[in-house]
Amino acid sequence: MRILSVSLCYPSPAAPDEGVFVQRRLEALAQRPNVEVEVLSPRPWCPGFRRSRPIPAQDHPLSATYPPLPGVPILNWATDGWACGRAIAQRVRQRRRSGLGDVDLIDAHFVYPEGVGALLAARRLGIPIVVTIRGKIISLARKPVRRAQIRAMLRRVDACIAVSDSLAQAARDLAGEDLHVDVIPNGVDAGVFHPVGRSEARVTLGWNPAGRYVLAVGHLQRLKGFDRLVNVWPTVRRKFGDAQLVLAGSRRGERTYQKQLLTAIDAHNAREQAAGCAPSIAYVGAVSPQQLNLMYNAADLLVNSSRSEGWCNAIAEGLAAGTPIVASDVGGNRQQISSPTLGIVVPDGDPYALSEAICAALGRSWDRDGIARLGNTRSWQSVGEQVHNVFERVVGRQAATVRRDGAQRRIVTVPDVRPPMLEVQR
Repeated sequence: MRILSVSLCYPSPAAPDEGVFVQRRLEALAQRPNVEVEVLSPRPWCPGFRRSRPIPAQDHPLSATYPPLPGVPILNWATDGWACGRAIAQRVRQRRRSGLGDVDLIDAHFVYPEGVGALLAARRLGIPIVVTIRGKIISLARKPVRRAQIRAMLRRVDACIAVSDSLAQAARDLAGEDLHVDVIPNGVDAGVFHPVGRSEARVTLGWNPAGRYVLAVGHLQRLKGFDRLVNVWPTVRRKFGDAQLVLAGSRRGERTYQKQLLTAIDAHNAREQAAGCAPSIAYVGAVSPQQLNLMYNAADLLVNSSRSEGWCNAIAEGLAAGTPIVASDVGGNRQQISSPTLGIVVPDGDPYALSEAICAALGRSWDRDGIARLGNTRSWQSVGEQVHNVFERVVGRQAATVRRDGAQRRIVTVPDVRPPMLEVQR
């Protein structure tokens, strides 16, 4: 089975931590017998607006190419699906001309532009499509034109995969309750994220062996809600004077938010220093997976205060390391924290509930070994197997259709879901 997997969010030499969860799933899929995976990761580009240096193709761990994705930033919500479809069609035709073999299935990650683009390409190529629904579907569907494109795509692709029950329901809310969705959550790499000695981890990190540490992990973006933690931190400090808040994650995009957040952290620490206390909030930036595992183990608590989530990889990693969780009730968080023995889920956007849950969790004794046992039950290998089962079902159905119709390839006929403005330009 030859699979062309399409994702704008995928590791590259310039951004090795971007879309690692996509890469892990594809690596597991590629380990299945008779499966060949190629990655297509278009990069937004527009002269004078979207600066994008050419990224060379890479062969390890998977073959990946990074073609430019032309588009105007202000209009990308309406045109990127069309541009992505063009990039997919070009790559499939290049494969056919170069003798690499035809593609049996297009594996689109995210509903837009990847899913919409894959559907547009399939009209011309006759290749079945599977789309994976991730957390961005809610924000992406807010604009009417894009929402119409996503709805049409969900109704016409060959299969839909969602990484959480909540995202599966969001897709049905958008495209109809009869929409079939396979729920396949992300996995976790137990070889990286696992329990280690807590004292040893703190010594390695240089953390106070007797202090209390709360960890939050994510990109410095508004939807990850680090500002919510900073805002409630004075309340936590009044009850636990030795508590330290550590924020870890890359600074990718949203410069205004980052500036506001870092200014708020500096202001909080300055007030504490003026009161004769040591600063209690630290932003440490992006860290390696191995370093992050030490931080999960050294922390008393992992907090996710996100405004939106699909399947939170930080929660999965923290649980695998045995770290209790406090998380806002968004996306798949409640599905991940399926038992009170794993953590506490709080109403989204309730600062009082968030601070109370953090204080309650810090004052509680947790069975960290038990948390790790439950957290390590879902491997990427099992994810790859489940995804492969969906792909086999789709490709098998395609082959049956070809045999029944006596045709060489089924041509997928769908309504034109290109943006209206593109119709005018034709």
